[in-house]
Amino acid sequence: MKKFFWWWSEEVINRENLEQIERNNLKPYACFSKDAKRKISIQEHNYRTSFQRDRDRILHSKAFRRLEYKTQVYLTQIGDHLRTRLTHSYEVSQLARTVANQVGLNCDLVETIALGHDLGHAPFGHAGEEALKEILEEFGSETFKHNLQSIRIVDKLERKYSYDGLNLTLPVREGILKHTSLPEIIPDYCEELYIDKKFSITLEGQLVAIIDEIAQVTHDLDDYLRFNIIKYEEIMEHPIFNSNKEFFYKTYSKSFDEYFREFEDPRRKKDLTVRCLVDFLMSELIKQLSQKLHDCKEEAYHLDEIVIQYEDEFHEMLEDFDKYLKNILLSDYKIIEMDRRGKEIIKTLFRCYLCHHELLPKGTREKYEDAEGEEKYIILADFISGMTDRFALEQYDKIISGAE
Repeated sequence: MKKFFWWWSEEVINRENLEQIERNNLKPYACFSKDAKRKISIQEHNYRTSFQRDRDRILHSKAFRRLEYKTQVYLTQIGDHLRTRLTHSYEVSQLARTVANQVGLNCDLVETIALGHDLGHAPFGHAGEEALKEILEEFGSETFKHNLQSIRIVDKLERKYSYDGLNLTLPVREGILKHTSLPEIIPDYCEELYIDKKFSITLEGQLVAIIDEIAQVTHDLDDYLRFNIIKYEEIMEHPIFNSNKEFFYKTYSKSFDEYFREFEDPRRKKDLTVRCLVDFLMSELIKQLSQKLHDCKEEAYHLDEIVIQYEDEFHEMLEDFDKYLKNILLSDYKIIEMDRRGKEIIKTLFRCYLCHHELLPKGTREKYEDAEGEEKYIILADFISGMTDRFALEQYDKIISGAE
């Protein structure tokens, strides 16, 4: 035992070793953890890089745990196998790490951005986000968008340390903010995150943004097929599946249609369809990025342009397919009704707490009573956006029951 302990103590890989491994193994255009800065200086960890530490801070946050009960498209009460914000975040992380490995980017950074990118989502999916945006703008306050709220969470609302927030590194925070579009007016607390550029300044941040789109398209399709909102015959008419079938044949030397007909179980057919589409989109992205980055020798931190994107023709085809799925979403009565109910619940909760702040939890109530002007509305938005679907429904039922 003594010999083993001596060996382990001599051979342990510390943070400096990991930082050197990054320098040796990643491409020059990657973002390196040693270069990452924080708002508040803290002592470096013995055996975790800055990005690994950020990842763990996100994983252990309350906001991350709440993603398990936050809607992706359908309300979480509909079925146990539907995506939530938590499963979506894990899927984005897995897909992004796969690409990062292939093109020499920092896997720790893409994983961390991916796990934190949806922390700021309100309950009831985009309907909840839209409801908070509408009601804040009605009161003349700043807008609500989930990427802005994610920054509020990691910079201010999480309280695990002697300071507010998680004190994440700048590349992580900037990647989280820019995984989706920015509003026209950006709050002051985002000013240091290179808001003069609407895209991420790191390749890792840009990668998470496009992977988020791929994950949304493919898992929306999965859920639509599962609930018979869309038929196989309909989606196979889209050009993206013609290209997908060509890819399948080149990769597996077998016709997709022949392979598809071998499955009798419709669930297996669904899984095959979605699996092949993911494989196709990811393989195409890796191929295009490998060609684009092949001759890039210089460091690319602080990018001045969007580098990680599909070529125009392929991008247009994927964008058209995404619009095609969204049109289905907008015409499905179940989703329309869920969205309507979700918005109603959010707005009812907001107006109720505005008039009866004694119903707020003690800590939130004290902050609300100490606040002035539009800061009061922001505090209510913070509280409601942090709710899970389940908790929001419970609070709504209590209010409605008490009103009767």
